[in-house]
Amino acid sequence: MIGDKRMDRPLFIKWNERSDTGVDLIDEQHKGIVSIINTFYYLMIAGADNKMLYSCISDTMKNYSRVHFITEEGFLKEAGYADIERHQSLHRKLAFQIEEIELLTVVNNDASRLLEFLKKWWLEHINEEDQLYTRHLHDYIKAMNTGGIREQ
Repeated sequence: MIGDKRMDRPLFIKWNERSDTGVDLIDEQHKGIVSIINTFYYLMIAGADNKMLYSCISDTMKNYSRVHFITEEGFLKEAGYADIERHQSLHRKLAFQIEEIELLTVVNNDASRLLEFLKKWWLEHINEEDQLYTRHLHDYIKAMNTGGIREQ
């Protein structure tokens, strides 16, 4: 419905440029994840059925996250990031935590806990954990562009 008051609500997560890693593809994927969470929020406040909401958003989030993790971990591996195993373990931990919270979402017919978890985890991961590798990736990219590293 046009003019619906829900359309005037602010985003649940507003993208901030300080969240950028400076690696275009990773930043675009991060924005995509934030968009999925914002869509989840909108549908929840719009009164969508919790089971339908859980099913659609959960599947979308899991699949998109999986693609993002493969991309990010591939970049880190290629660049020889020393702390890649710890970063990969954070990704695996997220997948496990989502499974646990999804069960509670279905049992309690309440998607709000999953929404809050996703917001907290992704903001912390993007703004803290992912910022730890940005210098390394930038140095690697710079070396590649100046001929300091040869592609194999």
